[in-house]
Amino acid sequence: VGIGSRVWLQDKEEVWKGGVVVSYTPGDNIVVSDPETGKELRVSLKEEKSAMPPLRNPDILTMENNLTTMSYLHEPAVLHSLHQRFTVSNNIYTYCGIVLVAVNPYCDVQLYGNEMIWAYKGQQIGQLDPHIYAISEDAYSEMTTLGRNQSIIVSGESGAGKTVSAKYAMRYFATVLVMSRRPLSRGGYYLQILSWRR
Repeated sequence: VGIGSRVWLQDKEEVWKGGVVVSYTPGDNIVVSDPETGKELRVSLKEEKSAMPPLRNPDILTMENNLTTMSYLHEPAVLHSLHQRFTVSNNIYTYCGIVLVAVNPYCDVQLYGNEMIWAYKGQQIGQLDPHIYAISEDAYSEMTTLGRNQSIIVSGESGAGKTVSAKYAMRYFATVLVMSRRPLSRGGYYLQILSWRR
């Protein structure tokens, strides 16, 4: 880290705020300029938990649909990327490797019709934008083609949209199974899914 490095500083209002290093004394302090206001902030490195503030990613990586493509993967980078993808591009889904991260938009979005199901049918993860249907298709493919049991873990805080996400995953399975007219042998996938929903 040196003069001109782009860093993240903790902020009481915005949680994390980006800045540019304008002065650095190793082991003592760092002066960071806010590019929006031009104000400078002196941070004592002795008082901070880590030696240096987290580095910012290049802007070109901010909108990537997989967080693992970022140069720096830490709390401020993840929060900033999710915020940018949601506010700038209305993308509620982002991958982090094989994990799908969802931002609850707290409103109806037009992402779940049958046309979307068929767009993701037969596609591998990463071929299309991140979506709950991509995760569902991956699990469906593993179950039907390779005969492997699958689990989709939906996790989050209260109100995060876990029930809705699980509902859309189940809708994907039910729609694909009914429309593909797969035989109901060995107990049948379709009957197993319907019995689970009761």
